[in-house]
Amino acid sequence: MKPFLPTCALLLVSALRADAVDLPTVAGPAMGTTYRVTLARDVPGMTLGQVHREIEDVLARLDRALSTWRSDSDASRFNRSPAGTWVEVAPDLVAIVAIARRVHDDTGGAFDITAPTATGRPAAGMHHLEIRERPPSLRKSRDGVSLDLGGIGPGYAVDAIGERLMTLGSANHLVELGGEVRAWGTRRAGEPWRVALRHTSAIVELAPGEAIATSTARPGRSPVDPRTGRVVEPAVPVATVRASTCAEADARAVAILVHGAEAAENVPAPP
Repeated sequence: MKPFLPTCALLLVSALRADAVDLPTVAGPAMGTTYRVTLARDVPGMTLGQVHREIEDVLARLDRALSTWRSDSDASRFNRSPAGTWVEVAPDLVAIVAIARRVHDDTGGAFDITAPTATGRPAAGMHHLEIRERPPSLRKSRDGVSLDLGGIGPGYAVDAIGERLMTLGSANHLVELGGEVRAWGTRRAGEPWRVALRHTSAIVELAPGEAIATSTARPGRSPVDPRTGRVVEPAVPVATVRASTCAEADARAVAILVHGAEAAENVPAPP
């Protein structure tokens, strides 16, 4: 898969290796980084290799829908489309745009998937994107509007992998991709899943269904404020967010870096 991680943030959450000892685990490359899935127990009726292939199928599906590094993806086709034209896309792309719009509204525009780079100009704006559920389609009201999903795509992939495992019969697993993590169920004996935050070495426990994401600004890789198009020096150099989905945790962590210290209080995670 082609690189997919955001240029403005380095995601720094990792699953504790201690949590994976003697537990079924699969891992591999994805979205310009790596993923790791730890199961509390084997999936009924499936080998670990079969589970691995199912995960790879999810990642391939998302690559076809979300990647802006391949010209034939749904996101790339939409980016090339003229204003006023409905573009049929995969349901995943419609879903991720809907999540991004909700976070955009909740954060006062600090998160915007139409703001990929520092240009000195404001983002085109989420209000130029329209969604249609049936058939799943997107339309832009202004030429030049394009999507960059690096600040939310890895988190969405974590959610998608975890949900696929649920449909296969696994109720207890931990999914990590590029540092984004979400827990389903518990470890063996009902113990909570635990993850380590690399930037602090803190160990945190995740409730069933809970996700966590951390974004950090580094010298030369500061975030861009989509409302102005200018690079900002974050008042909060590291932002860690818990949420009920990894996609939202991912996006809100980026928004906090843009928004500043007040965002820690004013950008709540969803219930």
